[in-house]
Amino acid sequence: MSKPFTTKFHEIKIGDVTIGGPLGSHTGLAVGSIFYDKHSLVSDAFAGTFDPERAEKLIARVNGLSERYGVQMAFDIIAASPEAMEKFIEFVAARTKLPFMINASEADVHIAGLQCADRLGLLNRVIFASLNEDTEPEIIEALGRHKPACVMILANDVGNPTPEGSCEMIENMFRPMLNEIGVEAPLVDLGAMDPPSVGISMRGIEMVRDRFGYPAGCAFSNCFPQWTGLRELGREWVNLSLATALVVCRAAGGDFLHYGIIEKAPMAAHVLGSAEVFYGFAAQELDGHQLPDGHALLKMFKLGEQAQ
Repeated sequence: MSKPFTTKFHEIKIGDVTIGGPLGSHTGLAVGSIFYDKHSLVSDAFAGTFDPERAEKLIARVNGLSERYGVQMAFDIIAASPEAMEKFIEFVAARTKLPFMINASEADVHIAGLQCADRLGLLNRVIFASLNEDTEPEIIEALGRHKPACVMILANDVGNPTPEGSCEMIENMFRPMLNEIGVEAPLVDLGAMDPPSVGISMRGIEMVRDRFGYPAGCAFSNCFPQWTGLRELGREWVNLSLATALVVCRAAGGDFLHYGIIEKAPMAAHVLGSAEVFYGFAAQELDGHQLPDGHALLKMFKLGEQAQ
């Protein structure tokens, strides 16, 4: 018999995507970065100038991969200035129906992104990335005025980098912020300090979901540049290890799976789609969940037909 669920899982709807819930009831959300620092697409990060033809092809490829494999995907839009953020949001949102993150290191860039999304009527597709221990009051105020579909929190306490430390951070630091904004359930990013600590992030994902029922995950790709020995083996081997991190984080219940640069989307879609076949079938057959239309369980067995 399957284990009975004792936690109230919070599901968050972001545009046409739903994250959260018992493992397998929805696919995880695979996220890739676009317009990031030193992205070859971008010629001037502060002016927001970029190669529109290449960007359009990358966006179209992600759209197609999500449809083909039956996995939920999103764009992580990263910008260095308010002007750049507005240009990037307008460009991406006009070419996809998928969710997108508003991601920046400066408060004015974050706020400009929220204002732009609100003006364009796109807040229902926005993931704000993210609240952290250094979040300025003006960002909290802006989130209250331009409330996105999803607010992410970075629950990684460098003083206590354990699952318990992350949960304490959520309760003591983030819960007051979320209450002020009016957010019941955030998306929790457990972070990852270095490649071996992905295992700690997995435990954190499990604990956050068990204790709070919040969707959770991590950007495991962020720590892979530190794995110098792996990098020396070549790109293929780096991608194999990234794929491993994606699958094990998803097996821990990870709802948010950041695979890195958008150019790696084909690898992420195939790997996650394969895993979701297993998780989805178990959720359907053992837990009685009705899988959403277009789930990977159906799409993955039709790849041959689609290729003809």
